[in-house]
Amino acid sequence: MSAPIMPQIKNVVFLMLENRSLDNVLGYAYRNGTDRPKHVYPSSSSPDYDGLTTGQYANPSYTWTGAVKSYPVGPVPDGLGADADRVPAYDPYEELKAERNWNGVMNQVFGDQNLIGRLPNPGDPRRMLGFLQDYYAAYMTGWQGLDILWNFTPAQLPTINALARQYAVSDRWFCSVPSQTNPNRAFSLCGTSLGRESNANQFADEQFDAPTVFNALAGAGKRWGLYFTDVWKQNKSYTEYTFPWISKVTSAGELGSIATFYQRAAAGTLPAFTYLEPSWGYGKGAFFKQGTDMHPPTHVRPGDSFLGDVYRAVRSSKQWAETLLIVTFDEHGGTYDHVAPPWGAINPDGRRGHSGFAFDLFGVRVPTLLISPFIQPGTVFRAPEGSKAPFDHTSFIKTLLLWAGVDPASAGFGNRMPAAPSFDGVLQPTAVNDAFVTVAAVPASVPATATVPGSQELPPAGAGQSLDDLFKGVSASVTRWILSSHTNLAAIRAAVAAYWADPAGTEAALSTAV
Repeated sequence: MSAPIMPQIKNVVFLMLENRSLDNVLGYAYRNGTDRPKHVYPSSSSPDYDGLTTGQYANPSYTWTGAVKSYPVGPVPDGLGADADRVPAYDPYEELKAERNWNGVMNQVFGDQNLIGRLPNPGDPRRMLGFLQDYYAAYMTGWQGLDILWNFTPAQLPTINALARQYAVSDRWFCSVPSQTNPNRAFSLCGTSLGRESNANQFADEQFDAPTVFNALAGAGKRWGLYFTDVWKQNKSYTEYTFPWISKVTSAGELGSIATFYQRAAAGTLPAFTYLEPSWGYGKGAFFKQGTDMHPPTHVRPGDSFLGDVYRAVRSSKQWAETLLIVTFDEHGGTYDHVAPPWGAINPDGRRGHSGFAFDLFGVRVPTLLISPFIQPGTVFRAPEGSKAPFDHTSFIKTLLLWAGVDPASAGFGNRMPAAPSFDGVLQPTAVNDAFVTVAAVPASVPATATVPGSQELPPAGAGQSLDDLFKGVSASVTRWILSSHTNLAAIRAAVAAYWADPAGTEAALSTAV
């Protein structure tokens, strides 16, 4: 094995947020022509950032008369009041294929005004025209479904946009599976989802019996820390519970609260690898549990603020001079993106999903940021020259293994990861960036009585109701279960009361639910 890469980096901090496409949160980070990035990697790649200013985009849908109308993609409009940062107002389809039909990510990517009716064939064109039709099937009130085509501006999400411009953002990073959280987080930690093309159930309660990057780093002598806010199940975080191989190497790491992370950052005692969980948010529409993960249909400003807190903690740490902060999202979560995910993904272990999916198509683009003093300001990066694959979540494993001096080809993470590109080339050998990004406070929401452009066809949805207080003390997996199964407040309250009457019984029922 050759010498480890990124010798200038002694500490890696990793934060994976939830369910937003690149266009949805960073579509307007640069305005091409007059506002290009200062640097691109590789240098031979396009000098432009591939955001929403590179063209005019739209999705078709049927009108009430049966005609087909094209609806434009654009910024989140003014006049949404308390819902200004809660777009989309309903959690879109996230799974590869909904059980009862073909709604889901494949429909978003391959559909148009019509629902697809089969698994696409390899090489079929990905037109990115089905987002509105797919979302409208589930949510036909509020803003008439057009909120799935709305994307946040830098003024609306100031922290992530400022960090993207000051450090490095990829406009060609794809999630690993055109599907939802568990398969994509599995690919980011294990290099495979063990043939699971979607979550095993609507409650996201499952486990993956596979080695993780935590195990590989521990074997290479790297200490790690996993810091979280919410207890998911069995008094464990989501990550430890869902990926039980982590529990085999707890002697090489630390499992602690997010407060412990902030304390260690301030003291300059972060381990070599720090993995952060946001607090989890979820719900279907009017009723939701607010988190800091940006998961629809919750408010995104708390997640943007959380990212700012993490950045300031790392940037102020004594370890900053040797640190790389990685920020990414697990999946696009049904939110709009205009760039087609490529065919040609390598199946990691020969398994197929239950729909027949061969894991040969990457998922939709997601934001990925590299933040470090070794990053040139204003960088946009793609896969290095000569790479046969774009960046996807297995690139995290590939780069971390090479950094730890572990041979990717023999590390036991499946067939896709060894062929994935690494992103070490984006970092410079010496420090080139001494910025300390400060972000102004987000302006208060406009009055709820303001009008939305075109309001005659887009009536305001009204503010959703956060249920944070109601779910205090309830494990995150049970909270998600309740919110996935009940759609009115009375039923939600009754389900919470039933949980407190028999917590153990509720947990047991959740373990066997499908």
